[in-house]
Amino acid sequence: MTPSMIILVVPTLVTAVALGFLVHAEHGADAGRDVQRRRRVAKIGAAAGFVAVACIGGAGWGYGRWIAVGMVFGALGDAALLGRKRRAFVAGMILFALDHLCVMRAAALVVAPGDWPLPWGVVPLAVGAAVVAALWRNLGLLRIPVAIYAALIAAMLTAAAAPLLTGAPPWFAQWRAALLAAGALCFFASDGAVARQRFSHESFWNKAWGLPLYFAGQLLIAWSAAA
Repeated sequence: MTPSMIILVVPTLVTAVALGFLVHAEHGADAGRDVQRRRRVAKIGAAAGFVAVACIGGAGWGYGRWIAVGMVFGALGDAALLGRKRRAFVAGMILFALDHLCVMRAAALVVAPGDWPLPWGVVPLAVGAAVVAALWRNLGLLRIPVAIYAALIAAMLTAAAAPLLTGAPPWFAQWRAALLAAGALCFFASDGAVARQRFSHESFWNKAWGLPLYFAGQLLIAWSAAA
């Protein structure tokens, strides 16, 4: 680990500690204003950590800059989802979609889109389609936006897995490819918890496993850009 990477341990720990406080706050999310305030602070703090990792570690090169921009959109999406109304959810979904597009652009700098493992991409696409189909009756006016988002995050996972599955060029180390693929997979899985919480069954346990997966995913993607 280079000295510049050692610096990234600090914001990584910030995300980890803030995540602990966030999960604890989510357990009592309806317990009053103080809990809601702690929830907001913890979530923004956790998001700030992965943004810092990406910006500090990746600002100096093309792949890293796209990852950093994506992390900023992701953090803004987290802030939007602190709201409880449909408008806040839609704003969050749009911001996370922009996050996914940035990750796809970064992946395209490593492996050209024509070389992405499209047959493998059928798997996340099928999983996303199955989730949308299962929730279809509950989606209401959000049916089309959610379906588009599901297709987009499946495409993001396919793009992010490309350097690992097809072989990255020498300048993109294998450990970067592994972190990028693992992070995208964690993010993809965490959205299942979001969908279940929003459209099926509200429960603390959705957040208990979904939030750690999400923040781990963002950290792994951010670390893939560490120079």
